[in-house]
Amino acid sequence: MFVFGRHILITLCIGLIGAVVFQLLHIPMPWLLGAITAVLIVQLSTNVQLRWHSSFRNFGLIVAGYSIGFAFTPEAVQDIKLFLGSIVVINVIFILLFFGVSYLVAKRTDLDFATALTCCVPGGMAQVVAFAEEQGDMDMVVITFFQILRVLLIVGFVPLMLTDVGGNSTMSNGMYTWGLVGILIVCGLAGWIAQKLKIPTGYMLGPVFLLMGINMVGIEVPRIPVSLLHIAQLMVGIHIGLLLKKEDLHLSKRHIFYAFVSAGIYIGAAYGLTFLMKSLYSLDFRTGFLSIVPGGLDQMGIIAASVHANVTIVTAFQLFRILVISIFLVPVVKMFVKKVKT
Repeated sequence: MFVFGRHILITLCIGLIGAVVFQLLHIPMPWLLGAITAVLIVQLSTNVQLRWHSSFRNFGLIVAGYSIGFAFTPEAVQDIKLFLGSIVVINVIFILLFFGVSYLVAKRTDLDFATALTCCVPGGMAQVVAFAEEQGDMDMVVITFFQILRVLLIVGFVPLMLTDVGGNSTMSNGMYTWGLVGILIVCGLAGWIAQKLKIPTGYMLGPVFLLMGINMVGIEVPRIPVSLLHIAQLMVGIHIGLLLKKEDLHLSKRHIFYAFVSAGIYIGAAYGLTFLMKSLYSLDFRTGFLSIVPGGLDQMGIIAASVHANVTIVTAFQLFRILVISIFLVPVVKMFVKKVKT
């Protein structure tokens, strides 16, 4: 049973203070980055007990899914077809990069190759951590740290990198109406069903698919208010800030260093590939970079909607990556682990 207790209220206030401070300092995406930073600092430097309920994060994903699905017009879906070849090629490049980075981590640390592979999967943090837990004999602290650090670095630095590129487009603001409330409730139900069907990031993809279907049949839906997207960023930002815990920092310096190195390689590769994408297509830097960088569909979707990137292209790239990880990479790692054990 969910109870809005004192610890949750304290956590909310800390995230809100961080968001307001970042807003006053004119730092990009203050409602996401401010919440992450404030919660992370308190979590790692004090003994204050912070709590957050998954329902808040799920609400944030539902709102983000609505915003993304709203952009999936028939014309936008047609545009995605132009990028299918690039989607495949970029995923092949990242698969090769994944094996190379895993080999580097295994050679330079005391981790076996199976654990290094699990640490360095470029995306799908929830699936990777769940797989590692199933094995029972993997170093969960190291694997979790590698995966969480990659997400934190990408979510933390990507908006800062995108501040002065890609133009200064503005988002049209929507109104709070009973129609919007009704559709959000239906989106919540769609997200719940998608989650029950084990669809990755179901609370986001359920609303995305629902809004796509509504758009395809030509039914108009209300535009989402910018303030509601800010609330969604706050909800998700607090959740991300709580991912890294004090005990995760009790690793060897070598593990911590190569966790930064592996994440840096992925971000650097995405940065370079973005310029290649820009030369091949009339694609702005924000959309290209958010499409390529392995930060996770939910985080990249929220950032794309907030910095006014083409969310349909970003979602298509990130969704394909999730499918590659779920259908190919995780089973390959699982087969390798099984072979090592036997």
